[in-house]
Amino acid sequence: MAIKIKLKKICAAALCTLCGLLAVQPGTIYAAETQNSLSADDIRYDTNTGDAFAKGNVVIVKDRAVIKGAEADGNTEKEILRVRGNVDGKFPDEGVTLKSDRASWTGDSTKKTDGTFEAQGNVKLTREPKDWLNADYVRWQMGTKNYWAKGKVNGVLDNRVINSDEFTRINDKFWAREVRRYEDKVKKFALSAKSVEGRIAEDPQTGDEGMTEMVAEKNVIFDYIDKEGKKTKITGDKAVYSKARGTVVVSGNTKAVRSDGKTVTADTMVMHEDTKVVEAKGNSRIVFLVEEKEKKTPANAKSAPKDEAKRAKETKQAEKKAPEGEPEESRRRRPDDQHISYEEEEWVND
Repeated sequence: MAIKIKLKKICAAALCTLCGLLAVQPGTIYAAETQNSLSADDIRYDTNTGDAFAKGNVVIVKDRAVIKGAEADGNTEKEILRVRGNVDGKFPDEGVTLKSDRASWTGDSTKKTDGTFEAQGNVKLTREPKDWLNADYVRWQMGTKNYWAKGKVNGVLDNRVINSDEFTRINDKFWAREVRRYEDKVKKFALSAKSVEGRIAEDPQTGDEGMTEMVAEKNVIFDYIDKEGKKTKITGDKAVYSKARGTVVVSGNTKAVRSDGKTVTADTMVMHEDTKVVEAKGNSRIVFLVEEKEKKTPANAKSAPKDEAKRAKETKQAEKKAPEGEPEESRRRRPDDQHISYEEEEWVND
């Protein structure tokens, strides 16, 4: 059973306070002034080295944030704490919850931030109201929106869908590597590329964050829905988005293919964000795929062979009735001109 031990006033710095709690054993340790604590079934601490170890039902509380795990260790001098085994974290001030195999908390020696939080192994991070991120590894600078995720990164952050090997945000800048899909739900376009980088800014009217500029390079595939509701896919070597100009410019071996089969090739293509119209520049060529209409079978098509047989029979009979010396042309023509009698035709020929 855990023993509760109250402490006197200790260092008020965020992480330093938490790590300092490890100096007393065993049971539950509190810092009454900041309401930070570390509790576990067993806590051991080395006063000479500053190393500490906690095992069994570990619960760490820091500034309303709560992290649980099977065991934890750290060092009070280096201001670091590591948690392992079904890590479950809740950060109410940021609206963030976290689950992972392992996690660590490192203090900021400059005291400019709340330190760095790292999670490894099956990381599942959610942020209210609808953001989420899964990855093999996530590093988060606490108290900010700065983070670095790598390894099977997949999620939705600030109305942007991310599926890549790596994704990083530092202040208003972001970049990604081996991007399988990057979709902006507000701009309503998506792309894949070897690398993507750009800037994010807050809309002064709505308060929502949005992309202001972006550059994607190598094996670029850019797709969007045009004003007619057709999906268009543009491929090229490089794509540049500018909110100020309202355009996406794709260059280098560009090719646009629309879902209706229309294909455009050019040196450069410009997609205008407001109209969704693509402008092709330099060596442009358009190819239309025209569908052939299915030929309708005449209503009397089935009787055609029968009619042909009848006509052949009539021709043979007419040839037998023709007098000797009749011109061959007249004999050939008679079956087709049966409204003219033989006598009438002979009269006309005379």
